[in-house]
Amino acid sequence: MTYLIDTNILIDHLRGDAQATKFLTDIETGRAKGCVSVLTEYELLSVPHLQASEAREIERLLALMPRLAITSRVARLAAEFRRRYNTDIADALIAATARIRSATLVTRNVKDFQRIKGLRLQKL
Repeated sequence: MTYLIDTNILIDHLRGDAQATKFLTDIETGRAKGCVSVLTEYELLSVPHLQASEAREIERLLALMPRLAITSRVARLAAEFRRRYNTDIADALIAATARIRSATLVTRNVKDFQRIKGLRLQKL
């Protein structure tokens, strides 16, 4: 099983959350297979006043797993999710990426995604 890791999991890890850190350690050691959307990469690196040390830690974290592109197919499915479920843009793109890649979306915000049919979710 492949996990698409939502941005909030990585943020929680960076803030010292033990559960998020354990999950990411499983990815790092190969006990689980994980990836992130390029949107997550953007969200992490676009924080205002990001310090150089914080950017280095984010880069180290992102290097642990593949980043998945937003393709035309992802964009079209995300647009459908936005129309059908009134999902915000970022969540629609992440959900579409997970669904197209047959990945389980790991998030702390299950309520943001639970209405989307056919999307596999796991709350961390």
